[in-house]
Amino acid sequence: MSALSDFKEIISGTKSMTGAQKIISRHYAKKLNEDNKLERIYYGPLTPQIKAVKIFSLSSSAAGLVAQPIILREASTIGSTSLLIAICSVVGFFTFVTPLLLHVITKKYVTEVYYNPETMSYTAVTLNFFLVPKKLEFKAEDVVVPDIPGMFTTMQAKGTSLFIEARHFNDPMHYAKIMGYDKPLDFKLGNLDEPESSNK
Repeated sequence: MSALSDFKEIISGTKSMTGAQKIISRHYAKKLNEDNKLERIYYGPLTPQIKAVKIFSLSSSAAGLVAQPIILREASTIGSTSLLIAICSVVGFFTFVTPLLLHVITKKYVTEVYYNPETMSYTAVTLNFFLVPKKLEFKAEDVVVPDIPGMFTTMQAKGTSLFIEARHFNDPMHYAKIMGYDKPLDFKLGNLDEPESSNK
């Protein structure tokens, strides 16, 4: 009887395992299907260089933070206050300012753009301070092209400034749609319905 009960426990355990496996496989299959719907239409050519520079900057900043107490201890033995301030300024600049400056310059750079034909939406991928991909989903209607673009800004999607290059799109029609070049031109000649002011 004990052998029969052990066999039933094994069978029930296998059933529960297959149920858990089904749930897990269903979750990942759904995620995989969602990813398969997305089509990559743009890749920023400077992405590898930006990643390499940011990795170098972050690693040198980490090394600077670790070495800072040693540098301060050695510099304090010199005795000159002005030299101590100069050394701290140089080390502090390369430790803190350089990564922040790099992030300010590169945070608008779009590494990839994906298109979902079902929802007709785009997903722009940028890199945050710690090189983690940041996704922004938008539609062509959400894009505003500024009359005078700012530094490293091609367009604004949902209020976020982004920088993309037209020549790196797989299909130029996507770029035209995002930038609104498929819409009728508005020459901004003013309101023609306004009556002309007569000088009487």
